[in-house]
This record gives sequence, structure tokens and C-alpha cells, in this order.
Amino acid sequence: MGCITGTWRLDLGLMVLYQMTLFFSVQMLFAIFLEYMPKTYCTDDDYCYKMKNKCLTDFIRQDDSQICPYNSTDFKQCVLDAKRVDFRSAQFDYQQDCTGLKHFSSSTATFIGTLLGNLVLGYLSDTIGRRPVFIFSIALGVPALILSAAINGVMNFYIFRFIVGFAVAGTLTVGWTYSSEMITPSRRFRLRTFPNWANARMMQVGVSWLAGEWRLASYLCATLSATVLPMIWYLPESPVFLEQKKKFERAERSREKIAEICQLEYEPKPREEMKDLKKITPMKLLKSPTLRRNFLVLCWMWFYVGMSVYITDLNSGDMAKNFYVGQFLCGFALTVSKITIGLLEPKLPWLGRRLLFLVSQIIAICAYIIILIALWTNNKEAWWYTVAYIFAYASQSLCLETCYLSLAELMPTDVRTIAGALMNILMKVGTIMASTTKPIKFWYEPLLFIINLILCTGGVGVVWKYLPESKNMNMQLVGQDEISEEDDEYSSSTKPDDVTSSEDPSHNHSEVSENVSEATEKSEKSEE
Repeated sequence: MGCITGTWRLDLGLMVLYQMTLFFSVQMLFAIFLEYMPKTYCTDDDYCYKMKNKCLTDFIRQDDSQICPYNSTDFKQCVLDAKRVDFRSAQFDYQQDCTGLKHFSSSTATFIGTLLGNLVLGYLSDTIGRRPVFIFSIALGVPALILSAAINGVMNFYIFRFIVGFAVAGTLTVGWTYSSEMITPSRRFRLRTFPNWANARMMQVGVSWLAGEWRLASYLCATLSATVLPMIWYLPESPVFLEQKKKFERAERSREKIAEICQLEYEPKPREEMKDLKKITPMKLLKSPTLRRNFLVLCWMWFYVGMSVYITDLNSGDMAKNFYVGQFLCGFALTVSKITIGLLEPKLPWLGRRLLFLVSQIIAICAYIIILIALWTNNKEAWWYTVAYIFAYASQSLCLETCYLSLAELMPTDVRTIAGALMNILMKVGTIMASTTKPIKFWYEPLLFIINLILCTGGVGVVWKYLPESKNMNMQLVGQDEISEEDDEYSSSTKPDDVTSSEDPSHNHSEVSENVSEATEKSEKSEE
């Protein structure tokens, strides 16, 4: 990026960092590949049968195969087609769902690890910092991903997938909080559009297609995910976090590093020019009517959107005739929609978080209704069923983007990561519940989408009535007006006289142009 200067230099780097972070985090969806089974299979003596569930031995042998009759003219070709396995999964090798682990899948183990990780890593991030927790998460998750494939045995596989889930909690929660605090506020929405979950999903589909089997795919995913470490190691700690913790010397060094990365002249501002920010604890957040309402609305959004997305996603293995095509189209549709919205959002002031969420959710509800019609009329093989499924997944996933943005813009800095961890815990509860619905697919598949319809209709009502607009919110000032001076535990006596800071905290630190000379400021404005 030598030809790029100004804050764009840092912001583009953050977008690359966040995209690769999401690529590791999308291990949560790798469960689709780990638990994939073909629709048909053949025994060693070429008796072919349709899979009733995920167990290779669960079939009733008859005199002649209904798929490939022994006296048919194209018997050999039929057997080759029926034996073809698009992706050799862990379920294919271990057959764990055919044992006592039937109701405790590898995806459940991963989600439970993420649940516990949010409890621990969210607290640590708001205590010791974003960057060290970010580094720890990647340093833990990448080796665990390799070992989950390298060491044989179902229990070893489950243990390491649990650890991968624990690490994903850090990359999901801390990765987003760190990146959203570091990037220029006017480009925060682009952080959720250009680098996005759908891109990570398509990258994972591509890696899995190239590998053809789960062990090699795990090694390749771990190798690519490891590129996050040198990037985060080079970047400084979030100055927003450091200033909120009154660590002004470290915040100044961090801003110097940011200015160096952006190739801008650094001019620190005197400490006397800075305003004190009130300390907002979780208890104060719950006592404030406005912050409490925002918190509870976000809790509901994260829970039901997470459950709806994963019910749709985890049951998408047969949404198209070709496994890879279906998975790729889901990611591609979501990427196109995100990039389109990312390009339009800065030019459309009225396109806020509320409107995006409500429109996306209504489209998803319509798609679920079409899916139900297809299932009830036995048109699951029809092209319009696949199209409706793609729309359902893409639209429901767009709702998740509003969840992330609203969390960053409605929760105060002091509790942002803790709140994010709690939201992720609720989402993981939803995803664990979604992972337990897989038997419903073989019992009465329409019930899956009836559940989604009920959840999403309730979500539209809550968001319509209670979610405030937060577009372009100044993240450092969130909640400052909601806390009275009497409640503020930090007095002016805590300010060190000999410490300087680079910026008025009433502005996001990523506006590096505020820390440079007037000429640089003008250049930055023209660049924006």
C-alpha cells in the first residue's frame, strides 16, 4: 500500500485484517462440511442406496438396487455417480452421529466453546485490552484447528473443535470491537460490507473444494488464518480503549503509531484541552432507562437472528443439486448485496440501521413463506426453491450486520466488549438450539421454517418499536449523556498533569486528520 496515504492506508489494512479474521471465525460454518454426507452411496459389492440419514449402514438391502439395477445398461456409470462423494467429511470418516453422540454434534461442541469463550475473553478484552486478547485468540485457535485434523479419534476431534470455538469467540467479539474502534467512523459501515462473512464463506467453500476432504481443508484454513498474527502484531492497541481506561501515555504512543502507518505528521494536543469521560459500568448501564432499553433490544436481536441464520444455514446442504454450487451461491448473493449497500450507504443519508434491518427481515420472511410452499407442494427440486433459499439466507444474514453495527454504536466504550460478549453468548445459545433442530429435517422439514417465521415476525415488531437509529454515532460519547455527574466515579483528581493525549476524546481516534497539521487536514478532507 505504498501508493496510499492518509487514513485510507490504515483503514484498508484494517479491512484486510478483519476479512482474514472472519475467515478464521467462519470455522463455525465449517460444521456444514464436517457433517456433510452424500445423498447416495454404494457398498463394496456395488449395491447402491439412498441415504436415510447420516449413517452409511442404515439401509435395508433388497434383491436389487432401486438406484442402479444390476441388469441396467449403464450400471457401471450409475455406480460411479452414486459412489461420488463431493466432500469427504469427518462424519463420513468417524460416523459419530450414528453413536451415542447423535444429539451432540461437532457443531454443538464448537458452539459451546464459543459460548464459554465469550464469557472469558469478552471480560479480558475490556480489562487488559483488545489487542492482547486478539493475539491470544488466533495463537490458540490456529494450532487447535490443525490438531483437530492431525490427531485421530472422535474425542480428540471434539476437544479440539471445542477449543477452536473458544478461540472464535475472541476473533468474533474482540476482532470486531478492535476494528470498529480503529477505523474512521465514516467508513465503519464499509468495515461490515467489503470485508464480510459472505466473502469468508466463499473462501472456505473454495478451500474445501480444492481440498476435497476435511483434514487437508483444515490445514489450509489454519495456514490462511495464521496471516492475522503478523498484521495484529504490527498494529497498536486501540486508543479509544486506552483513553477510556485513563492510560494516556500509551494512548499517545498508539496514536503516534497510527500517524506513522498513515504517513501523516503527528501533533499531540495538550492534556488540558481534553474533556473527562464518565466511567460507565455494567450496573450504570442497567440503571439508565435508555441504555437498558438499547441493551435489551440488542439482546433479543442477537439471539433470534443468530438462531434463524443458523437454522437456515446448517440445513442448507441440499438446497441445490450440487453441494458446492449451493454453498457458493449463498455466499455470492450475500457478498453482492453487502457491497451494493456499502457503496450506496454513504450517499443515502436515509439508509440507516433500522431501515436496513427491517427491509432485510421482511424479505427473509417472504422467502421463508416461499420455501414452505415448495416443501408442502413437493417442489424442493425446483429452481425457485433454491432461489428462495438463497434470498432467505442472504437477507437474514444482512440482519446480522445491523446487529454488529448497532452493538458498536449503541453500547458505551467501557462495556462495549462485555456487552458484545453477552450478545455473542445469546447468539451462541440460539445457534446451539439451531444445531439441535437437525433431526427435524428428517422428521418434518417445514417445521424448521415455521420456527423461523415466528421468530422473525416477533423481531420485526421489537425493532420497529424500540431500536433507535445509530448511523454515524460518535463511539466515544455513547452513553455519556445518559449518566449523571453524581454517578460518575472518576473525578478530575485522577488526571495526571504531566500526560498529554493526541486528540480530544469527543472525536473518534481514527480521525487521524485531527492530529496533523492544517495542510494535512485539508488533504484528508479532499481524500474523503
